[in-house]
Amino acid sequence: MAKLVSTLRQVLQNIPLYEPELQKSNALQGRLSFARAWYAWRDAAGKWHFAPSKFCGYLGMTAFEYVNEDNLDGRRTERQLSNWFTEVPQSDPLYQTLASELGSLLEIYGKIPSAKMRINVEKSFWESHLSVSKDGLDSSLTDLLIIVARQLPMAARIRLKAVL
Repeated sequence: MAKLVSTLRQVLQNIPLYEPELQKSNALQGRLSFARAWYAWRDAAGKWHFAPSKFCGYLGMTAFEYVNEDNLDGRRTERQLSNWFTEVPQSDPLYQTLASELGSLLEIYGKIPSAKMRINVEKSFWESHLSVSKDGLDSSLTDLLIIVARQLPMAARIRLKAVL
């Protein structure tokens, strides 16, 4: 029976293993459009690598095990992976970049991503992505606004949220 990953390092080792396994397995290729929870990792050269949760969430996963193991549970892997990863909102430009990259990978095999796909990135990457301001403002200004907003009474927070 497959064993869940227990460290971020294990996950980051698993993600880049998915594409080579995909290349050699028609059965794995046939399941591409069914995967909903994708995990993305960018290597030192800037290339994005992707793997579904049930692949990168179990130790030493192979195409054969992924296709033939009956006890793989995406809910368990997603719960475990949430320790280190967060979902990228579709409204963020990063999502569009990742969706395009993932779509290009699946297109090689004549597949398209599930309409219900979610893409997740490492939490530290997401935090650094958020700290890079898209409108030229320093992230410290945003941090200050968050601190101030948290000090407001609930009625004022609701009013502020409604205005924003």
